[in-house]
Amino acid sequence: MLLSIEGHANYDNLPDPPPQSTNQKLPALPHLNQAAVTVSGLSSGGFFAHQFHVAFSSLVKGAGILAAGPYGCVEAIPNPWLPFWSVSLDRVSAAVVACTHYYGDLYYGLRPSPPNAEDSLRLIQAAANQGLIDNTSNLADSRVWLFHGKSDALVPLQVMETLGRLYDRLGVHEPNLQFDRNQTGSAANHGMPVSRFAGDSKFPIRDCGQHEPPFVIQCDYEAALMLLRHLYPEDFKPASDDPHRDGTLVAFDQSEFFDSTDESTSLHSVGYLYVPASCAAEQCRLHVAFHGCNQNVDSVYDDFIRDAGYNRWAASNNIVVLYPQIKASAANPNRCWDFWGYSGSSYYTHNGPQMQAVRAMIDRLID
Repeated sequence: MLLSIEGHANYDNLPDPPPQSTNQKLPALPHLNQAAVTVSGLSSGGFFAHQFHVAFSSLVKGAGILAAGPYGCVEAIPNPWLPFWSVSLDRVSAAVVACTHYYGDLYYGLRPSPPNAEDSLRLIQAAANQGLIDNTSNLADSRVWLFHGKSDALVPLQVMETLGRLYDRLGVHEPNLQFDRNQTGSAANHGMPVSRFAGDSKFPIRDCGQHEPPFVIQCDYEAALMLLRHLYPEDFKPASDDPHRDGTLVAFDQSEFFDSTDESTSLHSVGYLYVPASCAAEQCRLHVAFHGCNQNVDSVYDDFIRDAGYNRWAASNNIVVLYPQIKASAANPNRCWDFWGYSGSSYYTHNGPQMQAVRAMIDRLID
């Protein structure tokens, strides 16, 4: 058997509340293609997916990013109150009024400058020169899909356009680089678009223009389809009509991949893995999906790991989906992935605690 039965989180009956620990270890999957690892994410998960892609570009071959901004976005936003000195805004303020507009777009009455691709590029080059991230030449062959919802005011379009320019400067060009600005179809708010929310939920079904939990929004298109089809374009097949029948969702012990005594890491003790049944005998690819803020299992139950659309396309296309999980902490009450340094100043490099943990999970799976 590919996975032992002990410790499984049944696809239809994830415990409520979700488990805070499990004895199930993350398995090595012998049929995973080590050259076909990709990532994606929404909001803070999108920032983190991009950050992980750049830092581990020798491993990660593509990224799908929704509602997020450029690498090290918070590191070089000028303080608008000090126009004649090169003083950066503090990271937290930069995160919530410049890289996002979580708390609006003003810093004590003045509007900070938006992020600049050249600042991110300098940061990336410096980190690469110090061996803190992989060589950027690996990125040229990447496939990248970007999406910004027309009704999304939380992450400004200008921030995502900076991300697109950064990838272009890093050597990722059309057609490998695709930027969907939501010019057709329903106008999406800050959420994960699905064509139909098919599962049970504690929350009402959210329309495409809403920004409410579980931040999975019902539109007339599906982000998981669009990003996975772009990342894995060869012979992409229609979705499974029953991903539970065609695969297994398993909870695993995530705590073995980080120092659980360090609360600043803000990682949950339990992560999730979806494995198509076909992967027991056939070669499969690995995709890592990073949830957004307040979208982990403690916040929205299984609405992201089950109903964000990934599993139905993964089941029919031999894609294993890893769902790492964040938990709340004093510095991260909204359960966001770290793109502003709450886990330490190395957050965007190989040495970042969350970066190390996810890399170790991937290494276990593809070993």
